[in-house]
Amino acid sequence: MLRSRPGYTLTEMLIVVVMVGMLTLLSIPKFSGLVERNKLSAAREEIAAAIATARAAAVQKGRTATLWLSGNQMWVTVVTSNAGATTTVVPMKSFSTLYNVSVAATDSAITFDMRGFATPRLATTGKFWIVGTSRRDSVCVTTAGQIMPRNCSL
Repeated sequence: MLRSRPGYTLTEMLIVVVMVGMLTLLSIPKFSGLVERNKLSAAREEIAAAIATARAAAVQKGRTATLWLSGNQMWVTVVTSNAGATTTVVPMKSFSTLYNVSVAATDSAITFDMRGFATPRLATTGKFWIVGTSRRDSVCVTTAGQIMPRNCSL
């Protein structure tokens, strides 16, 4: 007497493997777009955090703090003495290395006074452009030095 064993045939297993492979191939382009979008978002949040840190450090220390952007590198310094000595509050970060994006700005440096305002007052809204391979984003700063909501509009 032959007993039937529970299980799958080789044909059924091959069909499942092929279907999983096809679904994987279809999802790879969407996944790479998701990765780029996340890197842009992380870079945007990094810039916004550095701006907020510079303002907070200026207020907390009662001295001027400066956000610097040179090429794809950004850092924040605070004046710590009357002689003009500075301390780096946010170490230099390279956006091309960390996030594979490039960053440009209307101003290469934004200085905040001890009240947390941009000094001298920015002539126009400061804008930081973050550009990936196929997407871009931005962070805007008001003439007084405050971070603007998304899309650089009030």
